[in-house]
Amino acid sequence: MSNLVSVRKAQMFRGNTAVPRWLGATVGCVLVWAVLLALPRNAGTELLAGLAVVVAAGVSPLAGLCLIPWSAAFGSLFTVTLHGFNVSPTELLIAGLVVSCGVRWLREQGGVRDAVAGIQWRTLPERVWVAMRTHRLYAAVFGTLLLYLGVIVLSLLVASDRAATVKEIIKWAEVVVALALGVWVLRRSAARVRIVAWAMIAAGVAEALVGYAQWALSPGGASSAEAGRVFGTFGQPNPYAGYLNLSLPIALALALFGEDARERWVAGAASVLLLGSEFFSASRGGEIGLAAALVVLLAVGLRRECVVALVGGVGVAVVAIGVGTHLIPQSVVDAALRPLRLNGISLDAPVTNANFSTMERLAHWVAGLRMFRAHPLLGVGAGNYDAAYAQFATNLSVWPESLGHAHNYYINVAAETGALGLLAFLAASGAMLWLGWRATRATRASTGRPYGGVAAGDAGAGMGMGAGVPVRALALGLFAALVALMVHNLTDNLFVHDMETQVALCVVCLLCLAGYGHDGM
Repeated sequence: MSNLVSVRKAQMFRGNTAVPRWLGATVGCVLVWAVLLALPRNAGTELLAGLAVVVAAGVSPLAGLCLIPWSAAFGSLFTVTLHGFNVSPTELLIAGLVVSCGVRWLREQGGVRDAVAGIQWRTLPERVWVAMRTHRLYAAVFGTLLLYLGVIVLSLLVASDRAATVKEIIKWAEVVVALALGVWVLRRSAARVRIVAWAMIAAGVAEALVGYAQWALSPGGASSAEAGRVFGTFGQPNPYAGYLNLSLPIALALALFGEDARERWVAGAASVLLLGSEFFSASRGGEIGLAAALVVLLAVGLRRECVVALVGGVGVAVVAIGVGTHLIPQSVVDAALRPLRLNGISLDAPVTNANFSTMERLAHWVAGLRMFRAHPLLGVGAGNYDAAYAQFATNLSVWPESLGHAHNYYINVAAETGALGLLAFLAASGAMLWLGWRATRATRASTGRPYGGVAAGDAGAGMGMGAGVPVRALALGLFAALVALMVHNLTDNLFVHDMETQVALCVVCLLCLAGYGHDGM
């Protein structure tokens, strides 16, 4: 009996000391970044920032995952260029995670020799096939992302600017690595998913505060909507709003469907801050993405998704028939499109202050579709939209210069990687959405241990937020964040500033909540 008590005390001690380890590494790295932001930009500050993230990822892989949202938000301030390639803290974080997880895995296996001997090479293909059939959703997400990465690599054959394609290869390879390592680090632990989710919210709130400072210091302030438009550390309002939408739905879900009153109040306060900063960004794409996320939160959260889908489908069909048959007056259509600045838009229309952003997008959409039509199989090469724009922008006098992407990621994928890349990316997007919905189903019936087998018993240890993890609220928020991203990508390209790694982090959390991943610690 005394031995059992001693074992339990040792387990409790290990569980309590795990929190300061990851928390100390994360907070320490964030404080280092905050101090470096006040110093002049030079190689020394960038080197210190890089060392901080590498040390944090090495000390605790969980801390490395928690720093990914911070790197997406503020990593551009410490990015260096080496031989034409940008190296940000995110690359260093991924490298640190690879080394840290590799060392820990080798220790678990008893060393390099035992690890190699335990692989059982002869039966490896069979065991991989069994694992894929057992965990089909995980295999679908991971496999479609690998397929998309493979098409990007294949597009090197047709790329005129191969350096740009190599950059895309590195970017999506980091997504695949982050996905694989993240599932291994979180290991089906809802408590760890909660920690990562709050790291996303905290980074989003920090970015929102930067936006408030920009709004307060902008010429004209609140008296001028255009002058008061904020962009944070992203340089442009649209990706800024897209980044906030990776945190805001999670905070809203915790505020609306959370189980602990104190956590709901904190999440509600974070939601208000994030929502206000997004309002000041004045991003129409961000607002549309957020609206889609809210529909998902309410429909799935209230368990009315089938009714909402039916009403939405019928409503869209009725409106389309009404517009096509002119049963709906043109004045009503113009009034509905005016807030989105879509009324009276065509390639022949003059560019004005009111419609220039829409005309800009229209020109880039047309150029992207022309690229796809001319190169339907592999496109013009991943990352080569900018290089090919001049060739396909003939007769597009409304916008003769490229802005780097098609302002619609789906058109951008089709233009750069052709039908093969578009099908692979759509399959990956569909797998992620299916995963999100399945995760909400897996966590629907239980607040302590969801159907997927997620360990949630030690959820609030040392966190002061109660003993239960709000697994359903987390799943809802992460699912809604992915929906916001995919809808916003209809009008922009949000896979910039390393946001794609944070998207991978959302997918990792959903996989763990749905019961996919590794058992144990």
